[in-house]
Amino acid sequence: MGMKMQRVRLFIIGAFALFSANTFSQVNYNIEIGVSGGGSYYLGDANSQLFNNVQQAYSGFFRYNINPRFAFKAEFTKVNQIVGPNNSFINKTVNIGDLCAEFNFFDLEIHESNRFCKKFSPFIFTGIGMMTDVYANQKAPEACLSFGVGMKLKLAERWNLSVQWSNRLLFSDNLEDNPKYNNSDNLNGSNVFNNDLLSTITVGISFNFWEKHCNCLNNNFK
Repeated sequence: MGMKMQRVRLFIIGAFALFSANTFSQVNYNIEIGVSGGGSYYLGDANSQLFNNVQQAYSGFFRYNINPRFAFKAEFTKVNQIVGPNNSFINKTVNIGDLCAEFNFFDLEIHESNRFCKKFSPFIFTGIGMMTDVYANQKAPEACLSFGVGMKLKLAERWNLSVQWSNRLLFSDNLEDNPKYNNSDNLNGSNVFNNDLLSTITVGISFNFWEKHCNCLNNNFK
């Protein structure tokens, strides 16, 4: 009888320990790497219509998740070509590097212990970037203001899907120096209120790694 009670007691203790581990411990992933692809269009002096002459764009990105709401992302994007008036090329390729801060509107994670968590979240982001080969006579990278909106979805514990609309506003407008357009009446001239904008709409997939174990008990008191 004593041996049976001891076994029952050990079983109860083991089951409680296993339940506690599943309930109060979680694994967060700080690092996320991914790729994305989609379309890009130019908006500025040579084009005033949204989603006009959409061209191919693809990128690779690295995201550091500070917590389920905030993240930093570094992204490199390549646009195959920018198209201007009459379907003529302003330039064949553009390279873009962005460093942005992101804010998720919901706690983006999969965990039963956090009643506020969601498997999806809309997000906004802003930051700075550099663009090369924007203009035919460009000699140095052009600085830009990066901003946009998107939606993230947790496909699994480590896999994520995202859709985002990114915009890069150039701090300068040098299209008038392009010999193709410097005599065009369609250009509005260089001024701070008419800078060129390069936008991309992409769908991306990413993978999480670098596990960080934490105590989920705190999540119940957010």
